[in-house]
Amino acid sequence: MFGKKILLVREDETFLVNAIKNALKGANYNVVDSSYSIADLSSKSKDSDLILLYMDSDIEDHSDAMVYFKDLCVDDNKIIMAIGDKGGFDVLHKYIPKEDVAFEVTRPLEMPDLLSKVELVTADEFEQQRRKCVLIVDDDLTYLQMIREWLKDTYRVGMANSGTQAVAWLATNKADLILLDYDMPVLDGPKVMEMLRSESFSSSTPVMFLTGKNDRGSVTNVISLKPADYLLKSITKDKLLSTLDNFFKTRK
Repeated sequence: MFGKKILLVREDETFLVNAIKNALKGANYNVVDSSYSIADLSSKSKDSDLILLYMDSDIEDHSDAMVYFKDLCVDDNKIIMAIGDKGGFDVLHKYIPKEDVAFEVTRPLEMPDLLSKVELVTADEFEQQRRKCVLIVDDDLTYLQMIREWLKDTYRVGMANSGTQAVAWLATNKADLILLDYDMPVLDGPKVMEMLRSESFSSSTPVMFLTGKNDRGSVTNVISLKPADYLLKSITKDKLLSTLDNFFKTRK
C-alpha cells in the first residue's frame, strides 16, 4: 500500500528522472509525475503531500508554472522541494523565497540523501513544525529591525513601515500573524487594521497591536476591532516570544 503522495514535476522523462521516480516508489510513496504545463499541474497537484521540482536548464521558460507553485506554497501551504543547480534555484527564488523551499538538492544527487530528505518533509511532525510567518508593521525602522532580530530564528518575518506597504505585502504574501504599531503617521494602527479587515486576502489574519500607550482610551478604541492582543512596546524579547508561542499553540 502506497503512503504519502508526491508530485514529481519534470520537463522530460530522462534516465535520472525515472530513477528518482522508481526510488520513491520503492520507498512506498505514491508518485505522480507531471510536466510544467499549468493544465497538467492543475489536474495532478490536488492532495499532494510534497511537490518535488526537477529543474533543467530551461526552467526560466516556465515562469507561469513558477507563479503557480508560489500560489500553492502561499495559499495552500504546500511543501516544495527542488532538484537542480544554482542557476535553477536562483530562478525559483524570484517567485518563492528560499526559506519557503523545504530542501534544495544539487545535482549530481545521491539517492539515499534525497530519500532521507523526502522522508523528513513528508513526516507528520514536519508540517506541525513549519515556521509561521509574522508581518511586523512599524514606521520606526530601528524598532522594526529589533523585533525582526528577535523573531527571525523562530519565525519567517516580513516587514512593512506603513499601512499601505503592509497591504501591498499581504496582497502577494501570506502572514499567520500581524504585529501592528498603534501609533503611525498618516494611517494609525486602528485605521490600518480596518483596511486589512476590508481586504479578502487579509480579512481573517490575526492582528496584535504593539504600542507605547496603555491608557484606557487607547485600549477601548481598538477593542471593537477585536485584535488578538494588545502588547506594550516595552515588552521583553522572552515575553514576546512566549506570547507568540502560546498564541500559535492555542490556534492549532
